[in-house]
Amino acid sequence: MELKRITDYLDTYLDIGAFQDDSANGLQVENSENVEKIGVAVDACHEAICKAGDAKCDLLIVHHGLFWGRQQLIVDNHFQRIRALVMADMALYAAHLPLDAHPEIGHNRLIASLLGLTDIEPFALYRGRHIGVKGRLKLPCLCAEAAAAAEKAIGACRAFLEFGPEKIHTVAIVAGSATDPELFRELKIAGVDLFITGEPKHGAYHLAQEFGLNIFYGGHYQTETFGMKALGEHLHKLFTIPVVFIDAPCIF
Repeated sequence: MELKRITDYLDTYLDIGAFQDDSANGLQVENSENVEKIGVAVDACHEAICKAGDAKCDLLIVHHGLFWGRQQLIVDNHFQRIRALVMADMALYAAHLPLDAHPEIGHNRLIASLLGLTDIEPFALYRGRHIGVKGRLKLPCLCAEAAAAAEKAIGACRAFLEFGPEKIHTVAIVAGSATDPELFRELKIAGVDLFITGEPKHGAYHLAQEFGLNIFYGGHYQTETFGMKALGEHLHKLFTIPVVFIDAPCIF
């Protein structure tokens, strides 16, 4: 299958051009135009690229690509990553904020579904677009019970800050790393009882305490596997092409 057919579809399906993002979303590295197998991964790290090459992938789709906002020289580890792609004749496609925000296969939408949230709506305005979601639990529960449900849906809890209400009705989700003070203010104003994100940050502790928030941290990597796997399944069904999830886990 032609690479351009797949990337053109991804550009439209993920609405790549609609986001102001530090990531250079879209096709970042070309191959010789033929794609017989696709890999999906969270990071365009050397480990994931090598594993995708070993799996004979012709295209690797990632959440965190190679190019971010500023000019990057092709030296050191950056050279090693690009060299591995070229040697494997493997293209690289990145989708950062567009995958966070996607209403069908976005990380946040999928986690909300796993938690059984109702009245799900866009949340977390960032550069003019909502990148997260919020919703309501079908039945209110205690904070510890909500955290246990989140751990069951997402995976091991990396940290849990309890500075908010004991009874949980509403939940907001922004996968990855979300510690912006404006977001914390939005959580407070919206009356969100539990916020779910990925990576714990030092500054978040005092912000959560000062805004009176409960925050569950499920890991940056782990919370962003959901959309990648769902995108892979979507492409497999659409193009009837083999797709494999490339697991290159991170402790954060």
